[in-house]
Amino acid sequence: MIFLGFSTSPEDGGVLSFGTPFFIASMLAFMPVIFRYLADMDWRFFLFPFLYIFLIVVMTAFSFSPFQSSVRAFFNVVGFVIYLGLICSVLSQRLSVQALARILICSGAMLAMYFIVNFFLSSMEHGIQQVLLERYVGGAMSLPWGASNTIAQVLLLSAVSYTILDERRKFDFLMFCFIAVGICLTFSRSNMLLLLLLFFVVFRMRQLVVVGFISVFVLGVFLAYMVISVGWDLSGFDTFLSSRTDVELLATGNGRLQTMMEKIDYLVDHPFEPIGYYSSLFHFELSAHNFWMTSLIEESLVAVLVSLGFFFFVGRTVFRRDRSVFFGFLIIMMALMVEDPHFTQQYITSFWVYLALLVAFGFTEKGVGVESES
Repeated sequence: MIFLGFSTSPEDGGVLSFGTPFFIASMLAFMPVIFRYLADMDWRFFLFPFLYIFLIVVMTAFSFSPFQSSVRAFFNVVGFVIYLGLICSVLSQRLSVQALARILICSGAMLAMYFIVNFFLSSMEHGIQQVLLERYVGGAMSLPWGASNTIAQVLLLSAVSYTILDERRKFDFLMFCFIAVGICLTFSRSNMLLLLLLFFVVFRMRQLVVVGFISVFVLGVFLAYMVISVGWDLSGFDTFLSSRTDVELLATGNGRLQTMMEKIDYLVDHPFEPIGYYSSLFHFELSAHNFWMTSLIEESLVAVLVSLGFFFFVGRTVFRRDRSVFFGFLIIMMALMVEDPHFTQQYITSFWVYLALLVAFGFTEKGVGVESES
């Protein structure tokens, strides 16, 4: 998970995470654990994700670019097996929920540090204004595998995992701060708003004020240093800020409503003709920026119902265990309403690990452990 955020670039012939060999090795190593302890898992947490993966694989055959779709389908299969392996490892008491949460948080912190360093190096090379404007894939702010919005979504998965920790150490808090700063530097409005909501769950009001004051002070000192010593030109920052707060753009979701209507018009004319997994960009040039709409138009209503069933049972299990962790899960669900980041290996892998974390968290509350049962 530490290597997940680092990858090759399109100029190298394709984008591949440096963690891929380790994930494939983990998938193979998990097989005997899964075969031995799968019977102890609630059938709903196997059946629904299995159907989810099955539909992705089937709809890959109908895609506009079978090779690109197959690569993403493969990573989903690997993520699904790792998901099962992690849950069975918790059931067999080979792995604790707290350790798994820290793995995901540490991965997010490493990605955040990578993004922060890239942000400032790009700013020194190209100027802060160009970096702020080029938030798209291939732009100065992006990483080789994704744009700033997608990066923020991956970081958000790690941030909400912080709610699961029973005993929050100083190092845990430090990693959370790196993740929070990384999300803020993406300038993704939706993810920054969701992060703010998360603050009210994680911190008490007094702690929230302290954390906010320290963050603003440190950022202000750093910006002043960069302007004076490095010569950053912030003359265009007000233009960028006004574009991010424009009322008309906010009302239309920065064009999201228009692209959503385009997909709805297609569904009205072709209600039973899904276009195939990972085909929205080829068919419409722009995705729906909504996980549910994208799944509906690419994989049919069945995929939406399967996803709803899976997420419902995960949410119900977490809700019965801890309300703050459930609220973190709701934040991830709300994030999927305004983005569809589930086509990058980084999000695919982190999402499956996060789901395994939630399911294992719910299981441990019920005492569903092999040794406890015996």
